[in-house]
Amino acid sequence: MGLNGASTTSTTNNGNSLPFVSAGQLPQGATLQKLIFGAITVIDDELTLEHELGSSIIGKAQGFYLASSLDGSSQTMAFTALFGEHEEDTISFFGVHRTAAHESQVAVVGGSGKYENAQGNATIETLHLTDQHTTDGVETMLQISVYLTDH
Repeated sequence: MGLNGASTTSTTNNGNSLPFVSAGQLPQGATLQKLIFGAITVIDDELTLEHELGSSIIGKAQGFYLASSLDGSSQTMAFTALFGEHEEDTISFFGVHRTAAHESQVAVVGGSGKYENAQGNATIETLHLTDQHTTDGVETMLQISVYLTDH
């Protein structure tokens, strides 16, 4: 059944079982952004030195982001960057990424290993790459610049 009680057609997206909804199937007054509001996405992604394919992997990011505005323009992010052979060196981040802005600031809220009790901030910029191939249309590349303060 659809959102307003009418039946809808669900198709797959490249083998994913995510439903496909067209604008004509949304309830009166609803937008796709309002339907996504509150959605949580969990991440476990590689961190690379540069944005080009084949760039050196320097660690990984694990955490989540939450669609935190009704218009879809911001995401509350909480994630940890893990470095080192055994992922013993970490930096943790928390803040709001405004997807419509050129860049956003988030706080460095701690760390471990050689980044123990890290403090500072990070600039997050969404890269719009034309030279990259995406397989499912939902890949997003972020450039994160970290600024740690002495404490």
